[in-house]
Amino acid sequence: MLKKHIFSLQHILFAAFLLWNYDAFSQSDRIPLGNKQYQLLDRLDIKLQNDSVLSFSTIKPYSRKLYTERAEYIDSLDKAGVISDQLSDVDRYNIRSVLMNNAEWTKSFGDSFSVRKPIFNTFFKTPAHLYETYSKDFILIIDPVLNLQMGKSSELDKALFTNTRGITLRGNIGKKLGFYTYITENQERDPLYVQQYVNKHLGVPNAGYFKFLSGGGYDYFDARGGIDFAASKFINLRFGYDKLFLGNGYRSLMLSDFGNNYLFLQMDVQLRKFAYKSVYAELIAPFSPIPNRDTVRYKNYMAFHHLSLQLAKWLNVGVYENVIYNGRNGIELSYLNPIMFYRAMEMQLGSGNSKATIGIDVKSNLLKTLQLYGNLVIGEFVFKDLKNYGSGSWLNKQALQVGGKYIDVLGVKNLDLQAEVNIIRPFMYAHKDSSTAFTHYNTELAHPLGANFREYIAVLKYQPFNKLYLTGKLMYNYRGLDSAGVNMGGNIFRSYDTRPRDYGFFIGTGVPVKSLLASFSASYELLQNLFIDVSIANRSYNVQGQPKQSELSFSTGVRWNIGKREFEF
Repeated sequence: MLKKHIFSLQHILFAAFLLWNYDAFSQSDRIPLGNKQYQLLDRLDIKLQNDSVLSFSTIKPYSRKLYTERAEYIDSLDKAGVISDQLSDVDRYNIRSVLMNNAEWTKSFGDSFSVRKPIFNTFFKTPAHLYETYSKDFILIIDPVLNLQMGKSSELDKALFTNTRGITLRGNIGKKLGFYTYITENQERDPLYVQQYVNKHLGVPNAGYFKFLSGGGYDYFDARGGIDFAASKFINLRFGYDKLFLGNGYRSLMLSDFGNNYLFLQMDVQLRKFAYKSVYAELIAPFSPIPNRDTVRYKNYMAFHHLSLQLAKWLNVGVYENVIYNGRNGIELSYLNPIMFYRAMEMQLGSGNSKATIGIDVKSNLLKTLQLYGNLVIGEFVFKDLKNYGSGSWLNKQALQVGGKYIDVLGVKNLDLQAEVNIIRPFMYAHKDSSTAFTHYNTELAHPLGANFREYIAVLKYQPFNKLYLTGKLMYNYRGLDSAGVNMGGNIFRSYDTRPRDYGFFIGTGVPVKSLLASFSASYELLQNLFIDVSIANRSYNVQGQPKQSELSFSTGVRWNIGKREFEF
């Protein structure tokens, strides 16, 4: 009995050491969006309820260093018996997987992940990485990227396919500078509804410049990268070409990863109970037709601030502001101020070439199994029209999200449910100058459906044992399309000055559409980050007064060091 208590005390002391004595000045890259590690991050955030690091996860991608240090700290608490009743065996496997994939930021595991016989004594020294080298002032990790999928659609004669090959590398130079690069070459043929989206928007979801292939396929190059710099103990700077995701929900009403990469400068400040993010980004304004490689694209610029406060053990609240302005006159230096209220700046500069939004987000962890979250984004409102909301004023441009995450549903370990409702009013992301709408490279920056809709989402995830991941999804939306070319507020690429009237705009105004996307996928992890996937999806699309459209698609394949390619709109 005494030995048991001594053992627990040792682990508690070690956990305290991990919590308080890490080098706060060192810097790392970020965990890529879509990585399997985010599911564990959500679960730990809910289970621990008031974690000083995990509570501030509204903006993603998340710091690899911070997440790994927290996972190691939680692992120590578990071994000490402090939280052992809260973690399942699958959770422990996932924590160990996090530590293995990010071993450069662990303090106690060191060489414990090393294999006995690396290939040529150089490759796969650990199960997680093709090549890795560590020294006092330099870290380099290199991995292949592969996504080979084949499938069939009920609406296409030719097969669906995804053919992605590439490489990713990351590392550190000294203690203050982290870097990463991700490069892939891609060819794909997607379901018919995705092809219809591309033909309409002249933009491929999650991609930038592309070329058409015969038979409805696309060819594009995806390159991302950046550096992270620890400016001080509490301030980190990031300069990169990538995507960001802002929000706690399945969808983002503020900034999603649906579109192409963009160049940005990010400042993070985290101190005890508050975290502050400031981002300045360069975007590509809408264009038509598809330009060749030598065509100069017009630029827009975006700046946003997000302040997150842990107001109580169970409550995190964030406030947000964003502005997008036309870049034809160059960079507006006033927006570089990281603490300026953008609405005040707009008044000084004139708002003719800029679109601003403000918002608030709330996250509450309850009972160590439940998270409730919400998000309100305001594009514009006039008090008299807000007071008379039933008039349907076009000026009432708001978006609302309400959702919840319930983990270990009904006591079944690692069975997690997420439910969400998104409501976006007409004209929400549009602007009088269509070139400064909330878009980038001909795709939506926030929600892929644009505006003028209600959406209901249910996602059920189950990891019955260590290497098997099962996911089922239902996504229903009701929206209004433009009627006979008349702007009803759903197409955010159109100027809101082309509206036919000022009142009578409600969710579904225009031509009503009902759509349901149901999908199921199973993934088995053969080796670390090497998955075999099987997925099936059915999408129905019913426009009032037209024949109902339905598309059933199936795919299977293998992917390595890359997230799933999904089209959920």
